[in-house]
Amino acid sequence: MLEELLSEKDVVEKKRILADEYGMKMTAELEGRIQIMCNLSENIEERSIRRERLNAIGRMLRSNITKEQILSMGYTEAEYKKAESALYANV
Repeated sequence: MLEELLSEKDVVEKKRILADEYGMKMTAELEGRIQIMCNLSENIEERSIRRERLNAIGRMLRSNITKEQILSMGYTEAEYKKAESALYANV
């Protein structure tokens, strides 16, 4: 059941599966709790993506790729600064 809640399916599909396959009655309270779990899984995924973007910038900095080149690849100035700060904090 937890696997369904943390899957990449949309909220409506998750609720349908929980009702049909697990026999759960969708009350307002349960729907609210499901929404919280879905939001949690989305937040975890978003954090993971942000972390990987910063790690990618760090790898490029260690490979002497210029700031202009990194920004031209779609990374933001804020991401660049954060990755640069993290890189030099660990030196």
